[in-house]
Amino acid sequence: MIMQTSVGLILFLTPSVLLIISIGFFIYFLRKTIQTKQRMYLYLTILYLIHILSHFFQTAQYAAPELIGAQVNFILHQITRMVILYLLVLILEFFGQNVLFTGKATLITVFAFLSIGGMISTPNLTYEMIETRFIVFFDELSPVIIFQLLFEFTASIWMIYQLRNYKKAAVNSKQKGIIKILFIGFILAILVPTIPNLILELFGQPPRASIIIFLNLIVILENIGILMIGGAFLRVGNNRWLLQQQKVYLIVVYSPDGIELYSKAFSKNISKDDVLLLAGGFSAVTNLFREVTDAEGSIKSILLEDKELRIIKRENFISALLVDYSTQATEEAHKQFSLKFEEEFKGELRDFAGEVSVFSAADEISEKLFF
Repeated sequence: MIMQTSVGLILFLTPSVLLIISIGFFIYFLRKTIQTKQRMYLYLTILYLIHILSHFFQTAQYAAPELIGAQVNFILHQITRMVILYLLVLILEFFGQNVLFTGKATLITVFAFLSIGGMISTPNLTYEMIETRFIVFFDELSPVIIFQLLFEFTASIWMIYQLRNYKKAAVNSKQKGIIKILFIGFILAILVPTIPNLILELFGQPPRASIIIFLNLIVILENIGILMIGGAFLRVGNNRWLLQQQKVYLIVVYSPDGIELYSKAFSKNISKDDVLLLAGGFSAVTNLFREVTDAEGSIKSILLEDKELRIIKRENFISALLVDYSTQATEEAHKQFSLKFEEEFKGELRDFAGEVSVFSAADEISEKLFF
């Protein structure tokens, strides 16, 4: 009896403790959103807000004194769970490609709306009364469950495929570790909570005696998974290149007069002569653009057939970055490189007299930001 009471107390308190940590993540990502105005932090803030609301609706379902209240909170909990998965899809889609909606995301959106629409219009619910609590389920073979499982299956397959691509593109243990944490967090936060619907669909309702313990265990695992995802993106926020699939080929810094100050080739196919040609070609394009358009501003990027050259102009130097394509992570990493380069070599840049060997120390900056 004492052991059962202790287990029940642990199962009751653990989700509350994990929820407090989730609130901490929400506050952190909200502050980052306000400070940086970056969309990744905005989506993570919304993700944790929805997760907190989902936990509230689930608790309210079990505490509801009337059946209608339990049913409403059950539906809201199911909807918020789907929104969490949908947000994770959007975060990975946007973070990797800087695009919110692709064909795959559109298909996932269709299944999401079909399922949510069914939950609101004709939910087809049943329930069990255990002690004083209403435990609400969808009816067996309910169309809502079928659409929900289709949505979760499609979104899960896409996320596994996306994480697999991230793992294939990973070049060091840090990246692989982040992807592993994300994958485990995804399993716990998204796939484990689908087990009740699968059991209901395949075997009918579970035994009454095990329902409460079973549901509490799933809540605990779901919270742990969400925290693992937040922890992974916490590390990614400090170094955006940890979750990038595109390649960086070259970063070059030269003076306003066109003298190369520093260059770092990340591809073996780029020679020193290629760097000189790039600097000369960029200067020619910039001057031609200004002469033709009478524009005083600087060029920010040049799009090639399958590459993009990003340019940042500072007071005493110009930095160019050649990548596959541009994402918010690319822009942030390039910006950080330019700021750190300027801070590290402020005196040398101001009093530059032709000596460029001192700038080779910038390898440490570029390797830290771009590996």
